[in-house]
Amino acid sequence: MSKPICLGLVFRDRFDYYRGVLRGIRRYLETRPQWLITSISPEPSSLQRSLRMSGRLRPDGLIAQVNTRQLYRILSRWRRPIINVSAVLSGVRFPRVGVDDIRVGQLASDHFLERGLCHFGFVGSPDYLFSTERRAAFGQALRKAGHVLAFYDGHANLKYNPLSQQWDLDPSLQRWLRALPKPAGVFVPNDSLAVQVAEACQRAELHVPDEVSILGVDNDEPHCELTRPPLSSIILPAEQVGYEAATLLDRLLAGDKPLPTAIFLPPIGVATRRSTDVLAIDDSHVIAAVRYIREHAHLPLRVDDVLRHVPVGRRTLERRCRLALGRGLGEEIRRTHLERARRLLAETDLPMKVLASQAGFSSLSYMGLVFRQELGLSPTAYRRQMRSPVRHIGS
Repeated sequence: MSKPICLGLVFRDRFDYYRGVLRGIRRYLETRPQWLITSISPEPSSLQRSLRMSGRLRPDGLIAQVNTRQLYRILSRWRRPIINVSAVLSGVRFPRVGVDDIRVGQLASDHFLERGLCHFGFVGSPDYLFSTERRAAFGQALRKAGHVLAFYDGHANLKYNPLSQQWDLDPSLQRWLRALPKPAGVFVPNDSLAVQVAEACQRAELHVPDEVSILGVDNDEPHCELTRPPLSSIILPAEQVGYEAATLLDRLLAGDKPLPTAIFLPPIGVATRRSTDVLAIDDSHVIAAVRYIREHAHLPLRVDDVLRHVPVGRRTLERRCRLALGRGLGEEIRRTHLERARRLLAETDLPMKVLASQAGFSSLSYMGLVFRQELGLSPTAYRRQMRSPVRHIGS
């Protein structure tokens, strides 16, 4: 019988993202019944005591939220494998498994641009890796589309305690929000801060989403649903991060050398709620058409279906749609069906035929055709890609 392995988990699970990571670790551990689990508090005294343990409960390896410099210093003195699943600190030399923050920023840009917005802001902190990477990618994607990004210049006063869920927001945030050209899309790098930005809008008497649309990250449902209005948020592959972290630790414990890479997984999609439910378009007929398409994305829509609900001729509506969105009605229907299918592929295990129907495609073969034309791969390959890590050399 093989020797039991003790896995230490150095976590605070106040964030829904990290609870998802833990679920992914648990899923991997179902294949390793001989592993023992010990939960270790990240408090310095408790952590040091746990790492000095002897016997069966002394960890053979750790999966940790390395999100403070003090925690990093303590763990750096430990000579056993450690996998970091946090993106708070830069310069951490442990192997890391996490989210592709470049693609998070790009997805935020796509989400706002699809709504016709032309003015954009970002509220984050320069002191935290996930914030700076998401801001950089968001800004770059907007620049490519011909837009400028404004960012909250009170950053020096924007401090975040990674051991809690509280950011200290300077009162100047309200003034900054009021000064943004309207309507504006504001991207915030996690839901905890996005909730507070929504509160700042309320205090500044700014209407969400008509004047300020807010998009967070993590899809922490209790926080998102309790926000007024409910908060749109980018969905992260937290469980898959946990699963990949446990897989990597298993390889290191078996004697593999750490790879000179970080393992990053792409975001799943956007959970769209009222905080970004806006169309910054000066054409009521185009707005009505797009809303109808989005609300009926689960059906095999045709242009004629839309025309029955919008009191204007086909040629006129097509022209107005191209002027406002840069694409015609048929393209908008196809794009909406594709986005729904991509999310279902990433989030569910639905059989392909059922999934094609629920995504509004008339057939599985047509869904496959659209995927190959738009993305260059089949729906099956897309699902596999979304559940496999992307490796970035030297990260």
